[in-house]
Amino acid sequence: MGIVAIGILVVVIGFIFILYATIKTKSTSLNNYEPFKEWVGKTVTLNKETVLFKEKIRMNSNSNYPYMLLDSLHPQWRYVEEQKTIGDIEKIIRFPVGTSLKLDKAIQYTNGVSGSSYPTIFGTITAHGMDYKVGYQWGERDVSKAFEKIEKCWFFHQAPWQDKQDTTFYALPTANFW
Repeated sequence: MGIVAIGILVVVIGFIFILYATIKTKSTSLNNYEPFKEWVGKTVTLNKETVLFKEKIRMNSNSNYPYMLLDSLHPQWRYVEEQKTIGDIEKIIRFPVGTSLKLDKAIQYTNGVSGSSYPTIFGTITAHGMDYKVGYQWGERDVSKAFEKIEKCWFFHQAPWQDKQDTTFYALPTANFW
């Protein structure tokens, strides 16, 4: 009887672990992958007005960087404007052109349920005597290239620190649990 109970317990614990490992959002560093390695560790000047937001339910699970930075050309701008009207997101402060952003690191997050990935570059803006730790979601996967198993399927909209958009496609890793 005791051996059967232990066997059942091991199976249940194993099932819970496997379930957790597959559902959990996974992450991996992008610091050594183009185009991020060109920017990480540098202080950049923002060429566009940007806005800092705080989400009620955070997309970015990195608690060291609680704010989301966006500019009006970001692909999520419309979504954020809608979220603002229903109270799911709060505007914190607007930064003018010429604001400095120290880029600290870049991480690829992969959702355990949908499998979709989103690269985020993290940094710090110092303004008005305060440090704002921010995440800027940057990069999208071209679905047709990914479907065709083309490794270089990631493209990047023009970030607020870039003078022009980089039109090159890049290869990025998918975040894994292990």
